[in-house]
Amino acid sequence: MIELGIIGLGKWAGVLARAAASSDKLRITRGFSRSAGTRASFASDFGIDCPDRVEDLLADPALQGIILTVPNELHLEYALRCAEAGKHVYIEKPITQRLDEALSLRTACEAAGVRVFVGHCAKLLAGVQAIRQHIDAGELGDLCLLEGHFFNPRALSLTREDWRWYQDKAPGGPLSQIAIHQLDVQRFLGGPVASVGATSARRSPARPEVEDQWLLSLVFESGALGSIGSSWTAAGVFDIRVVGTRATMHYRIDQTLWPTAGRLHESATLTLQRQGQAFHQAERLPVAAGDMFQDELERFAEAIGGRPQPDFDADYGIEILGMVEAARHSDRHQGARVDLREFVRQGLAKGAPIDRNIGSHT
Repeated sequence: MIELGIIGLGKWAGVLARAAASSDKLRITRGFSRSAGTRASFASDFGIDCPDRVEDLLADPALQGIILTVPNELHLEYALRCAEAGKHVYIEKPITQRLDEALSLRTACEAAGVRVFVGHCAKLLAGVQAIRQHIDAGELGDLCLLEGHFFNPRALSLTREDWRWYQDKAPGGPLSQIAIHQLDVQRFLGGPVASVGATSARRSPARPEVEDQWLLSLVFESGALGSIGSSWTAAGVFDIRVVGTRATMHYRIDQTLWPTAGRLHESATLTLQRQGQAFHQAERLPVAAGDMFQDELERFAEAIGGRPQPDFDADYGIEILGMVEAARHSDRHQGARVDLREFVRQGLAKGAPIDRNIGSHT
């Protein structure tokens, strides 16, 4: 049984604590928040010891890894503290705010011999896994187009007291907070991405600093195309459609159930429409029960035990963050396409400015 600590005891820590409680491979035994009231509430809700000082948690020899559910701008700071303490580290997406920070994080953790696991969990959704199985079996043929959406109404109620209001804390708003899940899913299903283009808008009457609408276009190294729409002013939607030369698959869930992942299968739909079939003839496939949060925590436990997790490690986190940052760069340059590999290479050159010429209007 792997014993874990957790730092940052807000809403998402509760989601992961509940997921961990159902696992026979790991358990969360200690937690920390800078707020005494939050520590007391979390300890009462989950029966987890919450010391007054983060140093006490990090010094606990029984803890083999630490889960970070702190705001994005604190990912680097706390990951470095975990590395210094010799603790393997789980980081909620994105890995860091900027690519140069991600390089610092990866370098420090490698030097300390600790593993980094980034919580890109959406690829573990049962329907996404099923689509991947059909792709691998050749049932879709050659992939042509991937189309995904992730909407929720967060920007309609944002206030200045919420860290997501601010560009320096939640860069791009829904881009770095929810569209990033679609980037993970499309990377998992479509393979490596060659280039990214994007445009954004601000439509929320709350008028936060961050954008609240995004349209992204991807070109995969295979030649297939991808598109992602993400909105913070809409009713909840999460879906992914994958078009191949032989068939099309479409998976949709009730996004309002996202925090209770064990229930997502209840109202999910997964269809397979073969060439020659009308949409009403598409085969409706069963969606297996599952919990992507428990699954990802158990994969973190496996990583601690020495099993590589290439779809969750620091390099993968950097690749997905590169897509987020490339989309922002494209948006600042009128939707110019951005070569992802070159953009990430330059971004990892710590402190170096991004070359404005890497975008192309072709």
